[in-house]
Amino acid sequence: MLTTKYTLAGGIAALALLAAGTASAQSAPLNYQQHLTCSAMFFAFSKIQADPEDVSALEAATGVMLNRAQALPAARGLSEDQVIEAAVAEAVQIMERVDAQSGMTAKQQVIYSWGPGLDRCLEAVLEEE
Repeated sequence: MLTTKYTLAGGIAALALLAAGTASAQSAPLNYQQHLTCSAMFFAFSKIQADPEDVSALEAATGVMLNRAQALPAARGLSEDQVIEAAVAEAVQIMERVDAQSGMTAKQQVIYSWGPGLDRCLEAVLEEE
């Protein structure tokens, strides 16, 4: 687990700097829907990154958030496929908005400000749970 945490921390450190200040961090734990949203945001962000290390870290963060969502009480009775499908549906919405933007800064801003905000998602994915 520590290796995964350090890999995530190293791979998304630059992304955290980019997202800093875009939304205020919350101290309350993320709920089921926010975990799904964060996983969708990480996935969408991975699709507009060029650096393979950033892409890999974002894909790993996507998996971490999906696994955490699956473990929450709100996911009881849902299959893994249903949880993934819910996150994919949100990722599609994000990507539609991202694709409608003309510049990379505007594309990134869509993701930074989606749901709880990218900085909160980054903070959450690095927390021990």
